[in-house]
Parts: sequence; structure tokens; C-alpha cells
Amino acid sequence: MPTRAQVCAWIAGFGLVVPSLAIAQDRTEREVVDLIVRDGPRARAIRAETEVTRREQFARLAYPNPSVLYSREGAGFTEFLQVEQLLPVFGVRAALSRAGVEATAAAEAERDARLSILRADATTAVARLIAEQDRLQAAESHAREVERLIELLRTREREGEGSRFDRLRAEQEFRDTRQSITTAAVAVAEVRATISAMLPRDIVLGRLVSAESQQSPPAQLDALITRAKSSRAELRALERAGTRADLEAHAARKARLPAPIVFGGLKRADDASGRERGGVFGVNVSLPLFDAGGREAARWSAERARVDAERAVVGALIRAEITRASEALALRQTAVAQDQDAAGDELLRIAEVAYREGEVGILELLDAVRTASRARTRSIDIRLDARLAQIALERAVGDVLWP
Repeated sequence: MPTRAQVCAWIAGFGLVVPSLAIAQDRTEREVVDLIVRDGPRARAIRAETEVTRREQFARLAYPNPSVLYSREGAGFTEFLQVEQLLPVFGVRAALSRAGVEATAAAEAERDARLSILRADATTAVARLIAEQDRLQAAESHAREVERLIELLRTREREGEGSRFDRLRAEQEFRDTRQSITTAAVAVAEVRATISAMLPRDIVLGRLVSAESQQSPPAQLDALITRAKSSRAELRALERAGTRADLEAHAARKARLPAPIVFGGLKRADDASGRERGGVFGVNVSLPLFDAGGREAARWSAERARVDAERAVVGALIRAEITRASEALALRQTAVAQDQDAAGDELLRIAEVAYREGEVGILELLDAVRTASRARTRSIDIRLDARLAQIALERAVGDVLWP
């Protein structure tokens, strides 16, 4: 039979399941999410992809390198030394520069969209960790309540007012609560590991401190949809991609114009009066007979049509997401308002008094203890569902609605 000291030590030992909590710093959920989005490995990888796109567009604007040609003819000495340079004229480079600006802007908007998804994932994980911490506390509270009843039953057994069956039944209930604590502790460790993988390597995650739950209703549906049209990064990325497609098609049509290659240099040759020296100058111009840039321009025109169609699809999906998330949030907030966590505690007090007076048995008393524990767990689940509904609505709008 476990003593009170053994039970308390056993419950407190579950604090060691999560490593380094004693030395780790407690953080709020907002601090953890900001760390993930600002300095986390996934955030760095997302930003690095945008930098790759920017450098690619810069590389397209580099001037071609000049070439040097030396030749010598042996039949009647003739020697050439000349330099060639391709000149990108007719506005081709300017057209590529404008297209590169839009390509970079589209990549930045895509980066913002992916960071928004990362923020939603991080906020969801943080909300789940806070809920799992609360479940672990509720399970430990349940265990302490059962242990208190065991001490009460031992006293009644020694005084001849209780039975050994009541005590053994309560001790069996305590063994069941130990399994609940183990399950809750494992869930905390799993979610904590998921969040730790999102954080920078030098950050040790301690206990998360939950902020006050914001239950204020969001704006009207039409206002949220209008806000999403200006804040959703996916729409900005598609708009920039469409503009880039137009500019790339324009640049492709510019490329059909001749690109002159200017060359010049020195020549030495033998003639009747001896070896003479002179200059060489010329222009080499390509003729757009087989490739006039029409195929490339048509490809970018098709890309613009695809982007426009995708924008229409994304717009319809955003409206549906906001409508669904807004309705779900209203229902979840109503459930939070209607939840009465204190009812389970009151039921437990009434059952304990009735047991002392002999009106109910041990089974009814333990059932009241379990009911109170389920009420606490239900409240945790209801609050988590409401928080997840808030996160889903913020993700659909593309902006933070509850700072």
C-alpha cells in the first residue's frame, strides 16, 4: 500500500519526464511562436529560397563576357588579333530587369505565404502543448484527490467505520490514475519535441505560460473576406506572378530583334612592299529567321492564363475557408461560454459528505471523483477547440486577429 509520502513523490517525479524543465526558461506562447517564425530552421530555409530567386534574377542581367580571337595564316603571312563583344541593345536587358523585379516580388510573397503557414503550424503546436500540460495537471490533481480519499478510508477502516473493500477499491482507482498520468506525460513530451524541432538549436523550451484566452468575436464575414484579399500572401504571389508572365513575354518578343556582336582588333599581313599593320572592325548581326521569340512569348502568355485561373480558385477557397472557420469559431466560443467546470467539484463535495454519512457507497464516491476529473478534461478540450478555431480563422484571413 503506498504511503502519502510515496504517492506525492511519485506524482512529483513526472516533472522529470520533460528534460531540463528545471533550468529552462518559461516562455509565453507568443514568444515561442515569434522565435519559430523569426529564427527557426524552417523559417531560415524558407527565406533562403527567396534569396536564391533574387540572385538568379541578378544573374540574368549580367553582361556577356568579351572574347579574344587570335588567328594566323601561313600562306602569305596574315595575322589577326581581335576582341568581340555582344551588345544587348533594343531594350532587352531593361525588359529582363523589370521581369526580374516581379519574379523577386512573387518569391517574397510566396515566402510570406509559407511563413504564414509556419506561424499557424507553430501556434497550433503551442496550443496543443498548453492543453497537454493542463491535462497532465488535471491527471495529477485527480491522483492527489484519490490519494486523499485513500487516507480517509484508511482512517475509517482503523476506526471501524469503513471496510477493507472500500480501501482496496480506492487503491485500484489510484493505480488507474497513474496510467492516466503516464499517458498525459508522454503526450506532453511528444508535443514538446515537435516544438523543439521548430525552434533554434540554442533555445531550451521550458514550461509554456498560457496567455489570457481572447473570446471576443471577430469582425463580420464580409469584412474578414475583404481583409483577406489584401493580406493573404498567396494572392499577392499570384498577382506578381501574372505581372512577371506579361513582362517575360515582352522580353521574349524583344529578344527576337538582332543582337549585334561588335569586334575589332589588329591585323598584320605581307604584301609587295613588305609587312603591313592595320586595324580590323566589324559587326556580326543574327537574323531572326527561325526563332523570332514567338514560342517563348506564347509560353509566358499561357502561364499568365494559368495564374489568372489559379487566382480565381484561390479566391473562392479563401471565401469558403473564412466562412467555415468563422462559423466553427462561433460554435466553439458558445461551448466555452456554456462550460461549467465548477459543477464537477461541487458534485465531488456532495458525494464525499454523503459517503461520510453513509448515504452512498465507495463506488458512487469514486464515480464522483472520476466525473470531476472528466469535467476538468472536458473544459481543457473545449478551450483547445476554441483556440484551434481561432488559429484556423487567422490562417484563412492571413493576418493576426487576436494579438
